[in-house]
Amino acid sequence: MPDGNDIVVPDSNSHTTTPVIAAGGSPRFLATCHACSCQAQPDLRAVLLFFLLLLAVPSTAARADDEQKVVIPFDFLSTFDDGRYGQTIGEMIWKKLDRQGGFIIPESMIEVRETVASRNLRLAPDMTLEAVAKIVRDDFDGQIAIWGSVERVAGHDWDVYDLKIRCVDFSTRPAPTVVYSIDARTKTAGEIPHRYVKELLDRLHGRRPFGPAPVDRLSEEKWKNGPNLVTGGDFQKATGGVPKGWDSRGGQNREPLGRLVRWTVEKGKPSNRVIRLAFEKSLGDTFGVMYYSDFFPVDEGATYRFQCRWRSDGPNAKVFIKCYDAMGSNYQAEHVEAHAQGKSRGKEPGSLERREVYRSQQNLKGPANTWNTHTEDFTPRHTYFTPRWGRVMLFGYLGAGTVEFDDVVVKQIIPASPAVEAKQRRPSQESGVTIDQIRENQRPEAEPSVPTR
Repeated sequence: MPDGNDIVVPDSNSHTTTPVIAAGGSPRFLATCHACSCQAQPDLRAVLLFFLLLLAVPSTAARADDEQKVVIPFDFLSTFDDGRYGQTIGEMIWKKLDRQGGFIIPESMIEVRETVASRNLRLAPDMTLEAVAKIVRDDFDGQIAIWGSVERVAGHDWDVYDLKIRCVDFSTRPAPTVVYSIDARTKTAGEIPHRYVKELLDRLHGRRPFGPAPVDRLSEEKWKNGPNLVTGGDFQKATGGVPKGWDSRGGQNREPLGRLVRWTVEKGKPSNRVIRLAFEKSLGDTFGVMYYSDFFPVDEGATYRFQCRWRSDGPNAKVFIKCYDAMGSNYQAEHVEAHAQGKSRGKEPGSLERREVYRSQQNLKGPANTWNTHTEDFTPRHTYFTPRWGRVMLFGYLGAGTVEFDDVVVKQIIPASPAVEAKQRRPSQESGVTIDQIRENQRPEAEPSVPTR
């Protein structure tokens, strides 16, 4: 018989199986005869049918987990340059959301901008959440909004910005959830994508830990006090119009300095010298203009930090740090090693020359017509060759105009580990087979020895 904690649901049949809900919430299945009030054994078919019905109905939690929220990233306000840098940040956030996935986002930022313009909308960081919620829900049918502002701080030679970021989920109840909110003054433009936008996306995706990586005191000390490997990175000294530590020619066809590449005074600051790349659209849209520093020594596996100041009135700018090994047409490792150490003796196989085996591409981003600072670390490596020398390539491209560079710095901040074993040379990063193993497999099998009498 059911105990006092069981609730029996009557059935119209004389002898049926009925689910019984116990006080603890768990179902029990009892075959009950209403004619004699007896209790039969549990009916296994009924048990199976009941659980099949449960499985057929998706749970609320499962449905909630499958739902993706709609995120609307807006262009940031940037009144100092009529919104150009703010659009750059909005586009960057949209691309990162698109690449990382997990949310429904607009087809493109153009779609967001068209809606904002057609309805005369303006999202500022100091708006009330109620006002932003109305825009997100009514105009975009969205749930989460990302908006903010970035303004250049006057009175600084370096690029300093006041940054405000807001990210709020308006779909939560009883009140919206502030996912991320920060007001910060940045020292470089690089802090915006590499620190603050990263923090924003970490919070949005529920990733931890948040915030910047801990500071390595030793590397920061070496960055502060270590020698600059780029001779003449400040461009203050020259001989015959060629800056100390830099090439006497520039551009794709390596023409003398003075037209495409100019060592000249900074506009508005005649006491300072800079490198200026100047080119027409036909050249900017094809080859661009490049300019190289002299070579400097590097250690494979060591970490280096690059920094420069740059300014453009329209064209794009990049910097490549290219690293080289010595090799010839008849390459032999022992000759290259001796050549690198300055111990070459006698005739060498072919003429040794430096050839590129590694490059770090530094993408410079920032507003036009103002000095920006770019800082980025790199570690030269190669699976087969050994990077021994490096040099900086300044590059301007896409469109017509001028790109200026100043204060170019490369410093070693973390030495190569002495505990690393001798490199096992491989034909590529993806290969698990070493060059020694390949050579071993290529050796002909030894001829069987013939006994002598």
